[in-house]
Amino acid sequence: MTSKEAQKVFDMLVENKNLDEILNTPLEEQRRMWEEYAAAAKIPEGIRIIKEKINDIDVEWLIPEKGAMDQVIVYFHGGGLNQGSIITHRKLCAYVALYTGKRVLVHDYPLAPEHPYPAALNASTGLYLTLLMRGFDPEKIIFGSDSSGSTLSLATMLQLRDQKEPLPGASFHFSPMIDYSLSGESLEERKEREPQLFIEDLEMTADFYCEASVRKEPYVSPIFGDFTGFPPMLIHVGSEEMLWSDAERLAQQSKDNGVHVAFKSWEGLWHVFQSKAETVPESRESLKETAIFLKEIKNNQM
Repeated sequence: MTSKEAQKVFDMLVENKNLDEILNTPLEEQRRMWEEYAAAAKIPEGIRIIKEKINDIDVEWLIPEKGAMDQVIVYFHGGGLNQGSIITHRKLCAYVALYTGKRVLVHDYPLAPEHPYPAALNASTGLYLTLLMRGFDPEKIIFGSDSSGSTLSLATMLQLRDQKEPLPGASFHFSPMIDYSLSGESLEERKEREPQLFIEDLEMTADFYCEASVRKEPYVSPIFGDFTGFPPMLIHVGSEEMLWSDAERLAQQSKDNGVHVAFKSWEGLWHVFQSKAETVPESRESLKETAIFLKEIKNNQM
């Protein structure tokens, strides 16, 4: 049963859903408004923040007290690959650090349409390889992501595998958006249940990121890739999401390719519900389950 706190947020999302505002607000203004709102969010206590540049990309380390210093979660933020930043995802990444006990590295990869595919992919792959050059053990690196960030996370692993580079030790994906061809059945089947996204918005997102001719290439839409050799992955998705099919197909295809997968569809919840960890019990429970999953991997219990 959905908690009263979750239901309150869900109802608010439905009430504020406005396609005209999305389509008629310039992208730069949407970015500014999101960052302005997110900058005021309070992060949990016990998290230290360190800023630096890696390969000319702004990054932020979120470090929990008594965290494991030899382990790092490289976090790929969502936002359609045309919005989102260190600022918009600072609170979520802080909660990930808090619950997992691991430091989180979130990076400002280049955004479309100013920097279309493959700019963000190449930057993300370069960031990971730089961590390896710094001496990080790939088995102690974890890829985390939400929404379209999962496209980058998975595409980076595809590119690394194809280049015969070592892969990270695990990955987790919150509400993955990994099909820029928009072929998932739930886009139609769940559009009336979806509390915040619109197909028109998703189509605009795809247009910003890449040409139509490449949208079924695995580095653009990882759902069309082969995940053989990938590390264990966790996938959490809300049952009311238009993008539910992306998560379900990722879980099934990964299993078919021999990957250990922990998949869960959370009843009554929305896209990236983990971002409300300060108020919604299910958000915190998802983070707890992610932490348990990562601990089991570390203890070789998979």
